[in-house]
Amino acid sequence: MTPPARGRGLLVGFDFGGTKLAVTLADLHGARVSGEVLPTEAENGAEQAVRRAVASARRQLADREAVAAGVGVATMGVTHDDHVELAPNVPGWDRLALPPILEEAFGPAPVTIANDVKAAALAELTWGELRDVGTGVYLNLGTGVAAALVVDGAVVDGAHGAAGEIGYWARSRADRVGAGGGRAPLEEYAGGSGALLRARSELGVEGGVAALAQLDDPAARAFLEDLYAEIALHTANLAVALDPERVVVGGGYARSSDAVLEAVRARLDAFVPYPPELRRAAFGADAGTAGAVALAMQASRSAG
Repeated sequence: MTPPARGRGLLVGFDFGGTKLAVTLADLHGARVSGEVLPTEAENGAEQAVRRAVASARRQLADREAVAAGVGVATMGVTHDDHVELAPNVPGWDRLALPPILEEAFGPAPVTIANDVKAAALAELTWGELRDVGTGVYLNLGTGVAAALVVDGAVVDGAHGAAGEIGYWARSRADRVGAGGGRAPLEEYAGGSGALLRARSELGVEGGVAALAQLDDPAARAFLEDLYAEIALHTANLAVALDPERVVVGGGYARSSDAVLEAVRARLDAFVPYPPELRRAAFGADAGTAGAVALAMQASRSAG
């Protein structure tokens, strides 16, 4: 039975992003009880961002005379006990000892941390379009390009927590610099930030994929067709490797247009021996928050 919102345990979810921090309380089934969104203030460094988010969670718990039953964190990069890798957007985030900070703040509540894409995939597994799927892919297309792989109904971490980081894939044999040189070839070309820079340079257009999709312009259409074809190619190759039953697409691209889904569908049908079902993600802009709550619920249940 779920305890009442006041006086008993609640789940605490943190969604740490480059521009915003979402702090959410939920009951033990994941239903939202309260929440607050704060600016990251990245220019002021990582520690102040975490400190303000922790203070928000404590304040919300105190208002309800509640304690944390489990803490879930969806965040940038790959988190270790004393540092974070692959998270360049907030100064000092790479030197952040995030697990001990949260364990000290909310102990003895268990803490589970995952990168934002894997957290979003867990939300889709728990409540969304990957529910009851044994082998699947969650594909995030937005500022960054990444995937979460689902095998036996669970998100795969990989040996270093970096499974699914397809933004680092080479686009062709012509690529000479990749992760070893601090580059992410596919993400730099097809991710939202890279597409924005290319649109500005090639078309003189200020605005990303969503803005281009609104233009009735042949050059803009050609740009987007090339972008979506690139994404579709790599998605099909990933599907050949994993043989998923379903591919779920989330992120800003999926919310701004059906065209990317149509391009991916066509490539899957043409090149994958057993084409998977393709769906748009259930969780849109709130995917990180839903993922953080799903992580908190997972942590609470594993401790109980």
